[in-house]
Amino acid sequence: MSAVKSILAVISDASSGKACLHTAMRLGHQLDCHVDAMHVLADPTAALPLVGEAMSGAMVDEMMGVAEREAGQRANLTRAMFDKVMSAMGVEESSAKGFGVSWMEEPGVEEQVVALRGCRADLIVVNRPTTDNETAALMTLNAALMQSGRAVVAAPPFPEDAVQTSGPLEKIAVFWNGSTEATRSVQAAVPLLASAKEVTVLRVEEEEWYAGTEDLDIHLTRHGVKTVISKVLPREVRTGRSLLYAARDAGADMMVMGAYTRSKLRQLMLGSVTGYVMEHAVLPVLMCH
Repeated sequence: MSAVKSILAVISDASSGKACLHTAMRLGHQLDCHVDAMHVLADPTAALPLVGEAMSGAMVDEMMGVAEREAGQRANLTRAMFDKVMSAMGVEESSAKGFGVSWMEEPGVEEQVVALRGCRADLIVVNRPTTDNETAALMTLNAALMQSGRAVVAAPPFPEDAVQTSGPLEKIAVFWNGSTEATRSVQAAVPLLASAKEVTVLRVEEEEWYAGTEDLDIHLTRHGVKTVISKVLPREVRTGRSLLYAARDAGADMMVMGAYTRSKLRQLMLGSVTGYVMEHAVLPVLMCH
């Protein structure tokens, strides 16, 4: 029986939120669990510049009014997108046991709401940062990873005219280096791994972390994972690009990896593997910190 009963999908806006909603519904259907599609209504006070007494009361009221109207328009467009996706996928809004999808709106600052609300979900789905939404999406992703205590799935963007896959995630690639972050990610992913047809464990040898996969294979098998294929990536393969290529070669529908497992010094010298994957991944990526 799946340990995941509740997924929180953070639907930031009508454009980027579409991929996030699709990914969350795909996961919810596969795990037979509920999806809460949450849109955060922007706090108008957050739009005010820190100018102290330089602004008159009338100016403050005007700015607050504009920000509130923009937040309302954004919420309406996002809700309309939600209704359109639900209709296209033949799903009705429901809070019944098992797979179901509900719409919810919460006021506040998105990353703060996600950090607080995320701890009451089993899994959080957010947008992968892109050049169009990089700052806001990165703040939300980091809040979900660092503050919620939950596993996070970063949903990749897809073109408006693309046909989004809605079937199960049948092949999952797990990147394993024995780190605490990788261990937490694998454990959080067990329900998905058990429902997949094939799991490829790709061992990554690093200076900070090293672990074999034999015990991991046994552990996954005991949790009902059907087929486990273990491979060792060459020692020089430590970059985010190489991990993405390895996932592609495995025919993966999804990636599982630890987030920010490198030391701060190695990140400064070589760059963040997590950062590169977040910038370029075309698959959903499940991570824990």
